[in-house]
Amino acid sequence: MSFTGWSDRAYEVMLDLQGDPGPAELEEHRDAVERYVREPFQQLCDALNATDEFGTFWPSGMSDRPWGWQHQSITWWIARRIKITFTFDLDGFALGGGSGSPAPDQVQLYRKLVDAEGTGTELADIVRKLERAGFDLQGSKLRRLPSEFRKDHPRADLLRRRGIYAEKPIDTTDLRKIRKDLRALHALTSWYTDYIAPAGWEKP
Repeated sequence: MSFTGWSDRAYEVMLDLQGDPGPAELEEHRDAVERYVREPFQQLCDALNATDEFGTFWPSGMSDRPWGWQHQSITWWIARRIKITFTFDLDGFALGGGSGSPAPDQVQLYRKLVDAEGTGTELADIVRKLERAGFDLQGSKLRRLPSEFRKDHPRADLLRRRGIYAEKPIDTTDLRKIRKDLRALHALTSWYTDYIAPAGWEKP
């Protein structure tokens, strides 16, 4: 199975959808979106799902809201609020994953585990490897460390976050390179499924 990526026509279609198009205008672009934008994503889905190395990637739906048309994605739903997602929009093709919107109980457990030497050091090593691979941590973080942790904590930066979600732009259609990035990101989601959210979450 091959993955060819997106043509210039795909970007033209996405540009046409910018702003606040109404339902009729969205429908006028449906065939073009399916052909030039979603078909390459289906190629990627088929290629990744053809092996047992990763879980099942699902394409996003075509909602009645412009945002859903302007930002296409495929997602592997791993655990509660834990996922890996490929996105495509006018900013290009990107890969992201981790815990983007953790529940309050997950935030509390996350910080407890980051504070602990064993699990905290393990996560810090994963984050360093992701950053070396070109991933950036997303989301806001507290200006100050939560009061229950000492100010000179060796993992203070991680403790100021509610969770870890990493993302990087993808500039290749080479499936070997894409799978390599997926493995690096899967190390992060595996930390979450090992300690915070058991795997087995169904597609919403």
